[in-house]
Amino acid sequence: MGFLPGVTYFKPAGVRIAGLKEVVLGHDEIEAIRLKNLQGLSQEEAAEQMNVSQPTLHRLLASAYNKMTDAIVNGKGLRIEGGNISVPEESYPVCGKGRLCGGGRRGGKKQSKNLPAQGDATRIAITSFDGTMEGMVDERFGRAKKLVVHDPATGESQVVENSQQASAAQAAGLQAAQNVIDLGVKVVISGHLGPNAFRILQAAGVQVFSAVNMTVADALKNYQEERLVKLTGADVPGRW
Repeated sequence: MGFLPGVTYFKPAGVRIAGLKEVVLGHDEIEAIRLKNLQGLSQEEAAEQMNVSQPTLHRLLASAYNKMTDAIVNGKGLRIEGGNISVPEESYPVCGKGRLCGGGRRGGKKQSKNLPAQGDATRIAITSFDGTMEGMVDERFGRAKKLVVHDPATGESQVVENSQQASAAQAAGLQAAQNVIDLGVKVVISGHLGPNAFRILQAAGVQVFSAVNMTVADALKNYQEERLVKLTGADVPGRW
């Protein structure tokens, strides 16, 4: 992705922010509608440029349109943050790397000391299809079949089964989040998280980073090299 918006918050005129309901639009959704609507690319071309499948692009477009319609029709605030993206250094807005302009995270605010910075030596859980380092990251947090838990202090990794949650009719994300916390994990690398799972992880001080279309090994490497984007909120609805 070669674009980040300089303005990341919109609200209805004459309405105070206090108590205003918000809709969160991911950077990946913004990129999808930018390429499709402003750049005029075909769905195939836009998907190729974003390095995602056409079904994924279609999902991003549908979600973005739905959220923008909700904000306009129902008079909600629109916040742009999170999403599954990888952005070149030169493409960050003028307010700085890893910061949001406008109504987002303020550039001068320091990171809380009790939260690990990206790349720190702390236990990391990565959602996985097959439990191998060479296998792909499973983009579904709650319904991932396996978790690869890596300990940077020892360099060792273990595979934790998540198949019970993967087939659960409901609350899969909630239980997976609690399992991660019980394992002493402080960083989760996955694709998408629903609101309930994200809320539980955030309350426990667990940070979440997005990794899409890459192997577990590549996701871990990108995390250690500070190339992953931190999710600051849920980017899919519940029961996704």
